[in-house]
Amino acid sequence: MNILKNITPGDTASPAREDSRGPIVLMYHGTAVGKPTSQYSIEAHLFKQHVAYLADNGWQTRLIKDLACPELLTPKTVIITFDDGYADNFEGALLPLVDHNMQATWFITTDCIGKYAHWMGSNMPETRMLDKQQLREMADQGMEIGSHTCSHPDLGRLPYAEQVDQVRASKELLESLLDSSVPSFAYPYGRYNADSVKALRKAGYQFACSVRSGWSLKGSDLLAIRRVTVFSGDSTSILARKLAFADNDVSWGKLFRYYLKRAGSRLGYTGQTF
Repeated sequence: MNILKNITPGDTASPAREDSRGPIVLMYHGTAVGKPTSQYSIEAHLFKQHVAYLADNGWQTRLIKDLACPELLTPKTVIITFDDGYADNFEGALLPLVDHNMQATWFITTDCIGKYAHWMGSNMPETRMLDKQQLREMADQGMEIGSHTCSHPDLGRLPYAEQVDQVRASKELLESLLDSSVPSFAYPYGRYNADSVKALRKAGYQFACSVRSGWSLKGSDLLAIRRVTVFSGDSTSILARKLAFADNDVSWGKLFRYYLKRAGSRLGYTGQTF
């Protein structure tokens, strides 16, 4: 059964109106050479397949900062983002993107530039972070470099003053390093509170990414941008379903229940919720 046969980029289980939907924003992390230890990282060869799939199927890539003008983005626009700033992204992600004339946005934990991701618990090739020269080269290739705080804390657990320090200092360091403005941010662990948003506004950010799945919505809060998570082992088939449904869970069981519910709705069935 080819459940994807008649799915278009606007077909989704989300209640969002089609005319209010912005582009899909994908969230990646590491692009490991071998089998990754984290469920949030994928093998480099698999990311290369993802990029080739997007190119072969007419998808265009843009940057988080391009959400400032969503009316200029086509229905088949995808925004690729990477959290943390792992060194394996330089060859495993940057090179295939450049080969296909595509772009992506990276959110960098500035205390760890050229070091290791301390929150991952061990120093190994998979937790090595991008260095300053690599970040400059990426920016020169048309990639967007955004902030992911200084030390990757759970912002919601910090006092307001410390949150301000985390988001402001990381922004200032990146702007000095790249000699350009840094308007974009991603919340570590996807967790934040009202003080976090206030701190971002105070620091001058215009965009911030959450980890809540769904479509980016035109006219919505640009400091709470939704993203769809890409997990270790996600095939191009799974990627296709995530692009169609803007959801982290695109298992066949969930899709079957969705189509069953939609069929019932078309037949006027208002009884049991599937």
